[in-house]
Amino acid sequence: MAADSATTWDELLAGPFNIHSVTTHDNLLLAAMRNRFNLTDEAYHRRMRADHLHLSRALDELGIAYSSLAKALVPDHRRREIALLFDSKRSNGLYAVDVTEAWVAGLPRPKKSVPVNSILRGDLLRAPAEKVQAAMDKTVVYHRPYRVTYSELVYCVYVTNLSKAQADTLTSTAAEHPAYFGYADCTGRSTLKAFLGLSLMNSGLRVGDRILEGVYVDEEPNSAGLPFEALGFTPTAVIDMLFLPFLGYRINSHLTGQNREDNRSALATLSPDAARLESPDIWMTPGRYGYLQDGKHRDSVEQAGLLHLDQPALEAAVSKLVAQGYLYNLRLDKYGNLLYTALVDVEVEDGRYQTFTIGLRFNREDKRVELTTFF
Repeated sequence: MAADSATTWDELLAGPFNIHSVTTHDNLLLAAMRNRFNLTDEAYHRRMRADHLHLSRALDELGIAYSSLAKALVPDHRRREIALLFDSKRSNGLYAVDVTEAWVAGLPRPKKSVPVNSILRGDLLRAPAEKVQAAMDKTVVYHRPYRVTYSELVYCVYVTNLSKAQADTLTSTAAEHPAYFGYADCTGRSTLKAFLGLSLMNSGLRVGDRILEGVYVDEEPNSAGLPFEALGFTPTAVIDMLFLPFLGYRINSHLTGQNREDNRSALATLSPDAARLESPDIWMTPGRYGYLQDGKHRDSVEQAGLLHLDQPALEAAVSKLVAQGYLYNLRLDKYGNLLYTALVDVEVEDGRYQTFTIGLRFNREDKRVELTTFF
């Protein structure tokens, strides 16, 4: 199929690319499609790459560069992730609509650049009230006392990529609504964050003064009728099948096995030859090992408690971390290198976890994965 008079899809798919993330959390259709039609790894790879190209072109038509959305899609431990919590019993009528003004009015509105945030919303999944209460009591900054009777009565709005000042504005604005009872800073790992990761659905992205969401074919943006325009934001949309895999945000949580389908899809998108590398054995050259011991990465390796390990032990430790982490920044550079990063959590002290970014390179010939960076 010709994309234009000079370039075919095969030529486009062979060129360099940079895909920020791939997620299947809200998009079970991806796995169902692969299984139902028994797609080969090559066919799945081509489908994902072609869909990403379609998405980039659709965003271009809206005046949005896909590259500008990276900060909304890739977690950054230097930026806040805030969960606003509401008691749905204390709202009027349709509570999701009723509390909208409380959080939309608090979204960042800087005068320079085009800032971006991912937004997830929803009720908490059904779970034992005492377990949810215990998770909240460890993490939530309460605006007023709240006791969990049924977890499904807690409505949450989750916003990413916030500075401290932006997070403070968001929470103080939300506090003006009577249904609001507190917030949780979910930048780091917590039991509540893991629960929210299973509960919440992607609502959209804030891109400048627009709310970008995924919709069905021929569906208008903001079908829920939330008062975005009255609050200064213009609803806009791309097709759901393009939005969910590439623009959905994944709340990272350290749950064994929860990342398997995401990572499988991410690796197949990177290369059909990488599709089966769910738990690769990471290797590094002796020179790279020495660089990690003495170079600019030394501090990170030391903070992760790995500095004392010899090369084989370090390779084994990193392999285990990568298998439990989440994959981002899938790219083919102009030199033909297939690169990606894994975000991993490491317990550093007193039950506290720190996030590290591990740079990796996949070799098509021997299907091995080499460590390149550790930050």
